[in-house]
Amino acid sequence: MASLQKKRHAITITLYMDRTYKIRKLGVDKIALLGLFAVSLLIAHMIVVSRSAILLSEPIPLKLSGLSVSMPDGNGWKSNKQWESYENGFYLGSIFTLGTNSTAKARCVYNLSAETFDPQILFTQKADEVKGEIKKIEQIKTDTLIINWTHIENPKNSRIVIFGTARLPNNHRLDIEVQQIVNDPGMAEQVFKKIVDSLSYQENQLI
Repeated sequence: MASLQKKRHAITITLYMDRTYKIRKLGVDKIALLGLFAVSLLIAHMIVVSRSAILLSEPIPLKLSGLSVSMPDGNGWKSNKQWESYENGFYLGSIFTLGTNSTAKARCVYNLSAETFDPQILFTQKADEVKGEIKKIEQIKTDTLIINWTHIENPKNSRIVIFGTARLPNNHRLDIEVQQIVNDPGMAEQVFKKIVDSLSYQENQLI
């Protein structure tokens, strides 16, 4: 009789411990799911903010060129707001950071001596450079410029590149490029179009 009671007691303890373990495991799982959900919400919020509240800087003119453009600045974007010279012209940049990582960038390049003006050649060169595929080609007309642009994707690293080019007088060319790695296909295109909308160009007759 005493042995039977001991066995019943041991079974009761085992069942209690097993149920306690399951309850604790369920609690840990719930906490992990809540943490994952919170992180997902944070990332989604950052993406929504970056897309719905893309702020642009004040117009940044390039001296003696007749060109000015605004770049993304604020809400994660940071621009130096100053054209920098390089061997064949000038460039203007802006970078988007999520946490401590740079996940997108935008730049305008003013080429003083363009090698080619054929958009198809330029698009193919850019696709080869980023090891991506051309998904579409379109055109935007402003009051004074025609911008041909393409959407390029590299599925291996989730990179999206929007690249546009416009022919300028005196053998000059303007290139606009937006690259991103964040998994938000619409962000790069939206930034690109905002930059294009901000473009102002008036040919300088003195050049």
